[in-house]
Formats: sequence, structure tokens, C-alpha cells
Amino acid sequence: MPIPVKSLIISWRALALSLLLSLVAGISGFGELPDRLIAMATSRVAYRDVSGDIVVVGIDDRTLAESRDGEFTRHDHARLIRAVDRADAKRLFIDFDYERPDNNGGLENVSAAVRSMGDRVVLAVPTRSVPGTDQLVTIFPDASFGDRAKRASIAWEYQFWQVWDVPLMYLADGKLLPSFAAIMADKSERAPSQFRIDFSYRTNSIRQYSAIDVIDGTVGAKQLSGKEVIFAPTASRLEDRHYLPGHDMVPGAYIHLIAAETLRRGDPVNLGWLPPLGLALILTLPFLLRRSNRWFSVFGLAASVALIGAQLLLATQLVTVSSGAALFFLLAIGSNVSRARRRNSAQRENPVSGLPNFEALRSLPPFGSATVVAAKVVNFEDLAAFIPGDGIGRLVEQVTRRLQLASQGTTLHHDLDGTFAWLVPYYQHSQIEGQLAGLAALFNAPLTIGELRVDVAIAFGVNDEFEGSNAQRLAAALVAAERAIRTRSLWTKYTPRQKDDAGWQLSFHSQLEDALTGGDIWVAFQPQYAIATQQLVGVEALARWTHPVRGPIPPDEFIVQAEKSQDIYRLTLFVMDQAIRSAAQINDRGVHINMSVNLSASLLDHSDLVGTIRVMLTAHHLPPERLTIEITETAQIENSRQARQTLAQLRRTGIRLSIDDYGTGQSNLEYLTEIEADEIKIDKRFVMTMRDSQRNLEVVKSTIDLAHRLGAVAVAEGIEDGETMALLASLGCDVGQGYHLGKPQLFSELIATLSTAPQNRTA
Repeated sequence: MPIPVKSLIISWRALALSLLLSLVAGISGFGELPDRLIAMATSRVAYRDVSGDIVVVGIDDRTLAESRDGEFTRHDHARLIRAVDRADAKRLFIDFDYERPDNNGGLENVSAAVRSMGDRVVLAVPTRSVPGTDQLVTIFPDASFGDRAKRASIAWEYQFWQVWDVPLMYLADGKLLPSFAAIMADKSERAPSQFRIDFSYRTNSIRQYSAIDVIDGTVGAKQLSGKEVIFAPTASRLEDRHYLPGHDMVPGAYIHLIAAETLRRGDPVNLGWLPPLGLALILTLPFLLRRSNRWFSVFGLAASVALIGAQLLLATQLVTVSSGAALFFLLAIGSNVSRARRRNSAQRENPVSGLPNFEALRSLPPFGSATVVAAKVVNFEDLAAFIPGDGIGRLVEQVTRRLQLASQGTTLHHDLDGTFAWLVPYYQHSQIEGQLAGLAALFNAPLTIGELRVDVAIAFGVNDEFEGSNAQRLAAALVAAERAIRTRSLWTKYTPRQKDDAGWQLSFHSQLEDALTGGDIWVAFQPQYAIATQQLVGVEALARWTHPVRGPIPPDEFIVQAEKSQDIYRLTLFVMDQAIRSAAQINDRGVHINMSVNLSASLLDHSDLVGTIRVMLTAHHLPPERLTIEITETAQIENSRQARQTLAQLRRTGIRLSIDDYGTGQSNLEYLTEIEADEIKIDKRFVMTMRDSQRNLEVVKSTIDLAHRLGAVAVAEGIEDGETMALLASLGCDVGQGYHLGKPQLFSELIATLSTAPQNRTA
């Protein structure tokens, strides 16, 4: 069944044009440019050493300096060949052509030396272009060298002024010749061919000897016996120097040697540019068939990185591919998708304010745990009818500017009828009421539009239910905003179903007071063990509430409510006092462990917090270093200056600081810069699922490594079984807690545990 044209996020014409241009880039060779650049960049970090079976004997600068008149004559060549013969080299590859006339018998001397080595000599056959023409001239060795010495081509072509490919077999004047590299690697074919050099070889691993040292016997059988020897010019003033990608200029002998090492590793293959282009097309089509183009730029970047990575990986296996045409295709498609995105954005933008409209908000990915806040300008229609000219646009502009103070970096959406909406992330839920109160205060001041001063009232609706589609949740927030207008409230929350016990929330403050004085709120202690030694190293103090009617109340429920009702300070001090008292009693028994107490980050702006904790420590005679204060990472530090001062005072006192629930907060790295933590606690949702989720395992692993790099202790929460305990031990985690190690218990039970022998906790 054919795919409808409208199902693509770009037109079929744009897709076809992008593919056609990519084919042109591949056929013309233009697409090879990025491949060359990639190869040159990666060749700079060559890592592979040559085998050492092939060595170079070079006429280098020192040889010329020590030769008569600075010239290494053909008589010297003959002496060198005989010296290599005496050293019992496997074969000698002579990278000279000897085409110039000789009047002093030097050529005869060289020929005699070559003939004496028999078939262990390989003579070079160069092919050069005639200046000013397209004609090629091949220079074969003189007949005086005899028939036993092999002939091999040393021709190659430049690409982008560098040597990339070397012939395996070369057709010279109708005669098929092997290259130096082919003979050294014992490879042969029946037709002309060439192959890509492996640029991963380090040129500084090539063993080169000075010709003068071979002649005088300093270098002999010990260095050359059984070796393939390339005799070639290597001096800087000689002409046989070429650009090797990633290696600058090197002697031609180095290129022969690296080419031979390449062939010895295997048979190089060149797949060309069509397979990567086909792969890019196959990978791209599913994304183009999606309705949303939101992630295409990420896909394009990932696909480009994958293509380049595959190209580099295949290169290590002697497989050459060209991804330039494929990269050009991804770039062309990405440009078309970006143009389509801009066109769609224009359709989802409010023409008055320039903000995205509600259709854009509905089209976002599912809101999830985010809260939807809607804001309606009261009597907007009356204002629009009253304000002359373009005044309504200026009114919307000023309303937008004030509302953006509350959105705090999230996107503000604007509909046509004076209604706005935005999303509040989960970690900012506790701040919504304060934000809306602050906004109401901003709108107490009238708006100035030209000479008019206009009083504008605004009402808010909140929907923090997680059920329903984006459209349903936005509609619910708008309904709540309308209700706020009708009831003349600042804001109302959409509550389709009432809470089981509304009186519980309304009377929370008084019930908490009764629970604290009546003993219904108590402190449980959960042990913490060193994972490596299974020794008890600490306990965490946890608030518990056993209601006389409702029974046990989940901590999350009453602690969140305490934060909303500003009772969290008294609750925290109650737990702190009980924990310090208990830690002191344990310390008096000669057991030195840490006592951890949770502290809401919202309490850090209390200037008397540190002084109160010091009084408790002094009253119960507990050293401050035995107390660890855990700052919940999911909370936001509201008063950053006061918070920093409080944290600094706690550390100066000697109290240890811990980041609790690490990995679940708004900005982990920001939190690490705000709190110089002695300890980082990995949230239990990652620990409990790390054996089933590779992503969560990586989070746990990286957090442990991060903690150690920062000089902090890594603590894992939620250890439910021995397998998780063993895995954490292998990752180097320091401390663990969870039901496998011990449940939260009464202080009397903890004392009983301390009195018994430690048990093996790894089973």
C-alpha cells in the first residue's frame, strides 16, 4: 500500500531532491571531502606500531654529510647492496631508478652487486608524467641488472595532494607489475588494482638505519638478517618525500612500508559511498513518517556520529567506506525538516503576543507529573472593546511580561481570548501557591497604555491531576480558572473527586500538635552498613506517625502536608532532638556510628537553625561529627544566600552534610555546587531497579564514581536483596541501607541489634 504524501513531515519532492543532490555529490567525488578530513583528523592519533619485519636503510642527512662532496655515489650504492647481502637480509627493495647516464663505472658496479644477490633483489619501476602533457612514462631498469632481480612498480597517484591509495598491481606500458607492498606481503592479482593505506600506523615506530652505518658495519646481520630492507632516499633535501594523511611529509619508503603492513594484516576492501547513503536513507524514512519532527535534529546528529563512528571502526578492519554523500543527505534532509518546523511553528503561534498558542501546548509530549496552570484576564472582552487602536496588543504585552515572572523559564502559552497557560515541573509543586500570590501582587499595580491607566484583574486555575490527555488537563485548568473568577478567588484547583477526608487537611496543624505532645509521632531508626565489611556504620532517623483513628500515616503524606502548613520546622526539630539523644546514648556504649537526620531545604533560610542544633548537641554531649544532616535533593533552595550561610555554618560546626535522593531533583550538578557534601545518597528507585534496567545501573555506577571523585561517601538506599548488595559491592559503593539490611525499628530494637554479633548481610 503506498504511503500518502501527507504522512511525511517534509514533501516527497524535497526528499527526492535531497537524494538526487547526494547522488551527485557521491558520483562527482565532492562527497569525499569530509571523508578525507575525518581520516586526516583520526590519523593524527595513530596508535598501531609496525611489525618490525620491514626496515628502511636510508640515504639520510647524516649519510650525505659524511659522504665525499656530500654525494652518495653509485659506487656507494654498490657497497651498500653488498653490505645488505652479507647481512643476510631476506630481500632488498631498491627505491632508485638509475636512469641518469653514468661515465665512471658506477652503474656497472651497482649491476654487479644486484646480480650477486640474485632473486633477493627487487628493483623499482617508476612511472612519471611528462611535464606539460598527460603522457606517462615508465622507466624500466637497465638490462645489465639481469633477469633474476624482480621488477616492481613504485607508482601512485595523489589525491588532495596526499597519498591515500597505493597500487597492488599496476599496468605499466602494457605490463602488469606488482607494487613493493604486494611483493613484501606476498599478494598478487590478475588485474590492476589499488587499496587504501591503513593510517593507524605510527610512523615513529618504523625502524630506519643510516646507509653509512650499514656500509661501515655498524649495522649488520643483527639488525638486518631475515628482514625486508627498503633502500631509499630519506634525506630532507632529496625529492622522495610525500604527504601522508595525518603524518605530514614522510619519505616514500615509509609509504611502501606502511602499505605492506596494511596488506599483511588482511585484504583491504573499498565499499564506496553507496552503502552509507542507502543506510542513511533507510534510517531516515521512519523518522520522516512520524507526525512530529521534534527529535529529528537529535536523530540527524546521532546518525551522523554513527556513520562516522562506523567508518572509523571499519577502517580498523581494512574496510573503506565513504560517508560524505550520506552526511550530505542528512544535512539536506535536516535543512528541509527545519524549514518545515519553522512553518509549523508559525501556525502554532499567537499573532498578538508571538507566544506559542494552546494548540502548541496540546501537541507537546504528555504532561506527566507537571502541573497545568491557566491564567485568565477578567473581563478581557470589555477591555478589548474599551482600549482604542493597538492598545490591546500593548496590554497583552504587559500582561505577558508579568506572567513570565511566574513561569520561571518554562514556556508561556497564549490563546486569543486573553487566556494564558504554562506547565510547572513536579519539583516546583510546593511553590505554586507562593508564585500565584506573588503574581496577584504584581497585578495590583495598574497597567499604563498610552495615557490610559487600566486596572487588570487575573484569576488562576490549577490542575495537578496526572490522568487524562494534554487537551483534557488544559481544559480542566481553564475550568478551574473560570471557577476562580466566579468565586472571586485568586486561584482554584480542579478537583473532580474530593479527598477521602478533607477535614484531615483542614485540621492538620492542630492534629500535628496533638500528635507531637501525645506521642503519636515517634522516631524509627534504620541501620546503615558498610558494604565492603558488613559492619554497622550508621543509622537514619525517620519520622513515623501512628494516628489513633487513621492508623499509620505514610511519611510522604504528613511530611508534605507539614511543609505546606509551615509545621515542618517543629517536626524537624522534634526528630532532630530524638535522633541526637539516641546517638549520644549509643556513643556512650562505645559504639561510634553516624546518626543521619533529614532536613528540608526550605528550612535553610531559618537563621537560628544552626544555633538550635548546636544547643542540642551540647545538651546531649554528642560530638558534631557524629551527626549527618541529609538535605533532600528534590527540594529547591529558596533563599540561596541564607542557605549557603547555613550550610557553611553547619560544616564549620563539624556536622556532616549529605545529599538525599540524589538523581531525582531539578538540577543535580547545581546542587553539588551549592552543597559541599560529605555523602551522596542514591535514590532507592534507581537502586531497586538497577538489576533490571541498564540505564538505572549506569546512573548508580556514575553516581558512585562521582561521589568518590568529589571525596564523598556513596550511600545506596533501597537494598531489597542479596543480589543487589553484591552488585553494589562490585561497583565500589561504600554504604547501604534497605530492608535486606534492616527495617526501620524502635530504638530499643536497635540497641538489641548492637548487643548481638554482626551477621553476614551478603546472603
